[in-house]
Amino acid sequence: MTMISQGVGQLADYTPPNLIADLQTIAALLDKIPNARGGTADTPGVWATDRAALIVEVAAAITAFKQKNNVSPVNGAIFPLTSPLRLMDQLAGNPVITATVVDSDTSSEAWEIVAPDSVAGTGPLKSLLIAPIVHRRLIRVEGSSIKWFGVAMPTNSIGIRGGRPHVFFTPSPWQGGYNDGGYATFESWRRLYQKYTSAMGGQIAAALVDHILVIPFYTNAQAGKLGSFVTDWKETLTTVLDTAINSADPLHLRTTYSFDEIYTSSFSNGVVTHANFASGSAGRATLKAFDLDGQASGVNWRPSNGVIYHNTRPPESGNPHGSIWHVGGRFGELREIHPGARDHNMCPFLLMHGVSRFGR
Repeated sequence: MTMISQGVGQLADYTPPNLIADLQTIAALLDKIPNARGGTADTPGVWATDRAALIVEVAAAITAFKQKNNVSPVNGAIFPLTSPLRLMDQLAGNPVITATVVDSDTSSEAWEIVAPDSVAGTGPLKSLLIAPIVHRRLIRVEGSSIKWFGVAMPTNSIGIRGGRPHVFFTPSPWQGGYNDGGYATFESWRRLYQKYTSAMGGQIAAALVDHILVIPFYTNAQAGKLGSFVTDWKETLTTVLDTAINSADPLHLRTTYSFDEIYTSSFSNGVVTHANFASGSAGRATLKAFDLDGQASGVNWRPSNGVIYHNTRPPESGNPHGSIWHVGGRFGELREIHPGARDHNMCPFLLMHGVSRFGR
């Protein structure tokens, strides 16, 4: 679905924010809709360049669109995630995003992670055993470039613990032996879903923060660029989480799931996809971005609102050093628990430290 961040147009007693990017988005959408259906496709691009004049023109075009399509109330404004905007998308030929639960379970898998209180300083990283309960859902999506999503929902004594989306970006799937040929049915990718929803979802649940983990499972070809998900991410996440939460607890939501802010994280070269996602409107909606040793991939991107972990030794000036937490040479205790794992491969177990301190 086409995304706008705030209202566009004019009402008799109120003028929405009319951010220039939103104005241009609605104008471009109207230009795809035939005049016979209330759009401006017969004369595309004939819009004022002055912002005040553009607001007047777009408001008049919205009014005409609503009149032509019997949309009530007939006025000159349109707002995010509303039925008039969905109708515009439909008439413009933009796909409607839908989601279906394909698999579900309740997991309490145990993980030995980094104890959050051992990360600061230069001493050994201590281990902490966690095994919280999370409700997991594998979701198939139609209408967006990303077709498969994993969701992990923490619980409390009442039921599903709601909250903001926490979007996690995995390393390129091929590193785990997941090839694009198996993506369509996802059968051969199930272990990737099970591993990350449990390991990352478990840390979020154990931290007792109000996040709901969402993992977009992209093909190897999409690992750098996410396609339409860069722009339709909010509608996609809304649809995915509304579907997941309702499947687990139909009484949890009184209306459609909604949010204005998100958290994000990535591990290893997942930082490449993370950076691409943050380059659009999602970056402006992100409260904190957690980088779990993306430096190892050779990428220099550092989120301005980030909490960053490097598998390098702490500098003499102390640890953390600004927003960077140094963990190199400190994994001895966890290495005994995870034999054969490189220190870099244990950096995902730092997420509980990040969200428990910076994700509330």
